[in-house]
Amino acid sequence: MNNFSVLSGDSRQFFIQQYLSRHNFNAYLKTNLDFNEDKCIVCSTPFSKDGTYINCDFYSAYPINTFITLLKPGQLVFGGQIPQWVIAQGKKNGVTFVDILKDKDVVWNNAMLTAEGLLAKIIVNTDFAISGAKALIMGFGRCGINIAKKLNSLNCSITIHDHTPEHLSQASSFGYDVLDYSQISEKIKDFDIIINTVPSEILSDFHMSLINNSCVLFEIASKPYGFNKELVKKYNLSLITCPGLPGEYSPKSAGELIAKSIISYLERTGINGSQL
Repeated sequence: MNNFSVLSGDSRQFFIQQYLSRHNFNAYLKTNLDFNEDKCIVCSTPFSKDGTYINCDFYSAYPINTFITLLKPGQLVFGGQIPQWVIAQGKKNGVTFVDILKDKDVVWNNAMLTAEGLLAKIIVNTDFAISGAKALIMGFGRCGINIAKKLNSLNCSITIHDHTPEHLSQASSFGYDVLDYSQISEKIKDFDIIINTVPSEILSDFHMSLINNSCVLFEIASKPYGFNKELVKKYNLSLITCPGLPGEYSPKSAGELIAKSIISYLERTGINGSQL
């Protein structure tokens, strides 16, 4: 049981396997669910898209519970956004699940790759230049900060909404305009682009009714998302959903980022390439 299997999925998985192999790990792409000879297993990011089935490209619906029963004590399983119940169940069975999105370096660099990918989405899905456009970014966490920085560098006018006063103060200190919730209805008609980074519905029916029909909405948050699709349809607005931007636009960089995090974990815990 010395192999390092990388579950086949999107392009990031290929680059994870390549990076690990170059750094002396016995890594290979896995296209089945026989893990008897594997010490470490690298699942996808996200680990599951719906919380019920694992995320891989060779089974359309393979239950997480069944996957767990195939694992053996002592194995390590890596992935992104692993449900807490999976981690707990693994612990009971002697299997260690490691969520690479708990690594702050991965999260921050992933946010930068997300911002780059979003630029591509905006360019392809709008009929106006970014320069001179007015963008509202909802949420000023890691993704919001990086998106604002990228758009601002292209001379886009940036406005930030966040429910946290500290985040609004931070955005203001960067030179961006800010909106608290009470100001949204007054200003929302002015934007060409609205970007949501918060997995929670912020804009009410009334807010959505005020959005200019030429405005394009971009959703980068995970479930349960931020834009209400029924309201988008009701007011005939344009919504572009943007899941997995790093995997779509920067799979090599995103995959190598994950691989580096895995190697760092192994080093911290005293496991090295020769042991695998």
